[in-house]
Amino acid sequence: MKNQIKEPKFKEGQVVAFPSSYTVGNKARNGGTITTVEKMYELKEENKTYYSNGICRGVLTTQHSLSNGEFKGYSYKCKTIQPDGFSAEIVMVEEFKLKVSTEEKVINSYKIYA
Repeated sequence: MKNQIKEPKFKEGQVVAFPSSYTVGNKARNGGTITTVEKMYELKEENKTYYSNGICRGVLTTQHSLSNGEFKGYSYKCKTIQPDGFSAEIVMVEEFKLKVSTEEKVINSYKIYA
């Protein structure tokens, strides 16, 4: 039986943290504000791409036309919350890599690196 589509756990405009146990991009990003919620699907085999060492670059997509149609959960487009002097970025994050937070908590989480 295919995964049933459930309601997203988070909403647009909500502030979320990116727990340190998960990688979000390749820079220090501790959280952000959700700007878009999108459904994720499993890629068709012919649309998967691989690194030179043979490892698959990813098996999920938000583009239904590139997928086998199997719903896998939600992806959230977030604008990162950064300390003063750093630029915000847009990142896509899977639902299980997020937790509810506040802007103040996200900003304060950068202070442990100072």
